[in-house]
Amino acid sequence: MATDLKKLVVSLTKHGAHKIAFLLQKFDKDDILNHLSGDYMDIHINSAQTRGILSINQTGVAPYLWNDIKKYGLEDVMDLVFIAIVFSHHDYIAAFKKGISEKCVIKRGDVISGKVYTNFAHIIEQFGFGIDHTTNYISFDISRIFYKFYIPELVGKLLSIKLTEAGWDKRNTLVEECIRLDFNSVFGLSKDDFKDWIVEAKEFDDQKLEAVKSKRNFKSGIRFKTGHNPKFEGEVDVRTQSQRKATLIHNKIQTAVYYILSDEFGQHGIGTEVKTNNGSVDIVRKTPDSFIFYEIKTSQSIKSNIRQGLSQLLEYAYWGEIINVSELIIIGPCQSNDSAKKYLERLRTEFNIPVYYRYYNLDKSVLTQKE
Repeated sequence: MATDLKKLVVSLTKHGAHKIAFLLQKFDKDDILNHLSGDYMDIHINSAQTRGILSINQTGVAPYLWNDIKKYGLEDVMDLVFIAIVFSHHDYIAAFKKGISEKCVIKRGDVISGKVYTNFAHIIEQFGFGIDHTTNYISFDISRIFYKFYIPELVGKLLSIKLTEAGWDKRNTLVEECIRLDFNSVFGLSKDDFKDWIVEAKEFDDQKLEAVKSKRNFKSGIRFKTGHNPKFEGEVDVRTQSQRKATLIHNKIQTAVYYILSDEFGQHGIGTEVKTNNGSVDIVRKTPDSFIFYEIKTSQSIKSNIRQGLSQLLEYAYWGEIINVSELIIIGPCQSNDSAKKYLERLRTEFNIPVYYRYYNLDKSVLTQKE
């Protein structure tokens, strides 16, 4: 029997589907249906909708991937739930695919409209993918999904489940069926890149990910928001390549530094992954009249950390013409030295670039003062 995506028809008119992620983080996958009526965080979600999105069977058993994903963190749960929502109704699949092709903009009335559009746009916004959200359209950026090397395997399992629900006979491979149905375009990937991502968990450079990032036009060049969603820091059963190890170190430093700065300056003034017109800054501190940007680098070479961090900070701060950035601070897990200190001092005095370095000691969880 051929796959028929029209069999994917989870209700699109019920509000609150994004809250499933909070329940998954708190409860076992097979206990979710017992907490849909407000006993936790006043969350009320339609039972049939929850069953459909999570692919819970008639006996109340959910796929094990929903327990697997929550060990990584809330943001990762949100990522997988979002993909599950998209692939739970053929109209969402079509709408998101068209949105990707339209430079990551979904317009009201273009495939989906009315309450269906309103709910979907709200989900995109609540999961942190939204860039500009108006009554008539929402622009989005899903690039963060592709920086997580542990996500593709779970996405593959999820797509297999959704395709089975749609009648896939499994006479071909999962990747072949996904490509036949043009699912790669839903993720903004070429056929070859989709295969490499699902099968090999390939990491892509920023240039390739431009296809899943909408253009940003913040009037001030930045959209500051306080808070932090901790990311996965532990061990996983994958081949630990250097880039993957660096990602875990980055996550650990980001979370630790966020709390250190929050203790020092107050949580109300600190945000992570703050969006600018030219990307997201690792950490931003908002003062009464300016912003301070922090970029985390994970090399054991001070020169490498400064070289990479400075280029990113300059682009974030000045390419987008953010006029009130008072300091650029690079954070790394290696100590500074006399050469680095003299170099940074020269940049500050001769070129008026307000750049500093702060060393984060991974063993002692201590952040030094700027130098």
